[in-house]
Amino acid sequence: MSDLSGPGVKPEDSGYLTGYPLETLGKYVLARTWAAPEMSRPGCVWTHSLIIDNADLAAFSSAEGLLSAFCRPTGLSSKSTYANTIDVPVTRTHSVALPDHRAQSIVNALYTIPDQIVLTETEAADDDELLVSSIWMQQWPRLRRTFGFCTLSGIDRSSKGVKLDLQFVRTMDRQNLAKFPDAVTATGKNFNVALKPLLADIAGKKGYQFREFLKRAGGDVDGGRRAMLPLCRLYSSLFGNADPDLRSAVDALDALAIFGNHQARLVRALIVRSATENIEDVENEVFDFVVDSLDLVAQANEKMLPIERIAQALWLRSPKRFMKEIQIGGAIGLASQQALETMEASKLIVGLRENVKFAEYIVELRPELLERPDFWEISGVDETLAIGAKPDSAGRVVAALLAADRAGITVQLIGRANSDELASAFEEHSNSSALSTWLAALASFPNKAAEVLASGRICNKAVVVGLARASEPDSVPNEFGEDPWVIASRYSGTSVSQPDEDYFSAFLMSRALGDRSLSQANLIQISYTTLYRALQFSRLPWEVERLAKWRLDSGSWFSWDSCSRLRETVVKRFVKNDLDPEIFGKLTDDENLARALINEAAETGSGRRYLREVRKRLKSTHDGKLNSRVDYIASKIK
Repeated sequence: MSDLSGPGVKPEDSGYLTGYPLETLGKYVLARTWAAPEMSRPGCVWTHSLIIDNADLAAFSSAEGLLSAFCRPTGLSSKSTYANTIDVPVTRTHSVALPDHRAQSIVNALYTIPDQIVLTETEAADDDELLVSSIWMQQWPRLRRTFGFCTLSGIDRSSKGVKLDLQFVRTMDRQNLAKFPDAVTATGKNFNVALKPLLADIAGKKGYQFREFLKRAGGDVDGGRRAMLPLCRLYSSLFGNADPDLRSAVDALDALAIFGNHQARLVRALIVRSATENIEDVENEVFDFVVDSLDLVAQANEKMLPIERIAQALWLRSPKRFMKEIQIGGAIGLASQQALETMEASKLIVGLRENVKFAEYIVELRPELLERPDFWEISGVDETLAIGAKPDSAGRVVAALLAADRAGITVQLIGRANSDELASAFEEHSNSSALSTWLAALASFPNKAAEVLASGRICNKAVVVGLARASEPDSVPNEFGEDPWVIASRYSGTSVSQPDEDYFSAFLMSRALGDRSLSQANLIQISYTTLYRALQFSRLPWEVERLAKWRLDSGSWFSWDSCSRLRETVVKRFVKNDLDPEIFGKLTDDENLARALINEAAETGSGRRYLREVRKRLKSTHDGKLNSRVDYIASKIK
């Protein structure tokens, strides 16, 4: 590059600066040129060029050391001294005491019109050099080593392959500007406020934070001067306020995409880390940016990024994309797969509500979802998914289905479920509209029904009556111990409607009069009074009355009515089968009904012998309330 600034241009005594890259050599030239009036030939100049390795150039944050290294030659005899390597101190001072408007107009032109040469008018040479060197040193190393400038130009100093981005001219008249056909002038008009951090940095108001940001962020950014504006916006978005404006940061980073994919990886990682602090609450655009960037930043920041938490947030925002990422793989895909295994079940439910098609896949990984009512409350969930429930969880799955009023595959689950868990499920969800369907399924497993009844866990009598309505009197086995229906009756203390009471009494009496139960006396005691009054007042529907009369004896000529037949049948069973005399004595709390039973038994010799044992057992209880009954028996067996 020629040392000449152009025809008719005389530099000041301090000379002028020129900076330009030697890109093919990986070096940069910073030169100072002085007028050489002592030479015999007019127009001669001296130039001292510092040839700097690009790696060394990156170490400077101020040009002060470089500028102090220049030395004006004193003659041709001193030429050899300029071939030696020199050491230049790295200084950190970079503040400039110059009017803001001048720096403002130059940086505005440089970075808002980034593809053209910028012209500005010279002022004091020292001020010009300090300003241009500050702008140059402010740039990140990658831009700095390609940035060309000259503090005194009479013509465009650019040469083939080397453009001088910023050139200072003596005058801005039309004739002079015509020598720079591809240039624009730096004015203070239409200043882009996004560039304010540059001005604050030049004046030393930002410390080294902004310059360090540019150095780190610009390291993998293409685009030269065009990248400065997006980087300034990035800085302001991330550090301009107490809380980062992540949406603006994402928009600024998107502006760098025109220079190629995966620009500014460090800044990308910074945005991702900042966003993940509140990943559940960030805007959709920011969230999408985080997900899109994970594969780029995860490897280098794996320990710093809560990738699985991001995956959980992705599930809540877009289950469809979540599942797609699993198929694709990558950092977010692997994290999503892991998140399915660890995510709170309630969060999985939220995502499934509008994406039920993923239920089967997720249930395979998280079978405990089958135990949750809110899972079965999701519209469209296929009840056949419950078939996959393991035996140790089948009872809890039944409870969940009951809570959701669903009953699609009752038989398959009842057969595998734990009896105690079934009993608890029926008790807890006795108001479920699906209860009758489940009880009907339970009735098809008599042994399981016996275990449920005998569990002592059912306190709601409506459940016991519901199972009775779904069963046959003799279906539940009683091979040993107390009859399951007796146990269930003892623990189910809540009241039911009169029709239910009547039906249950008819059911228990029919069972007692059969040969299936080992607790016939207890069953009769539970049911006798209610059934007697139901028959007496004719309040039984015909199908219930048929059940009640099914096993009653025909009765004598004088006992054609149902009440008499019931009384005669009960007495015969107690006397003939020698059932517990004490229970017979306490068969009913109604004294009139009790005396009618005693009278019936006293009609036969075997009956009177049985009554003697009844009287004996009642006396041994020392229950004063039974004294009149004891005396009445005594009067009938004389």
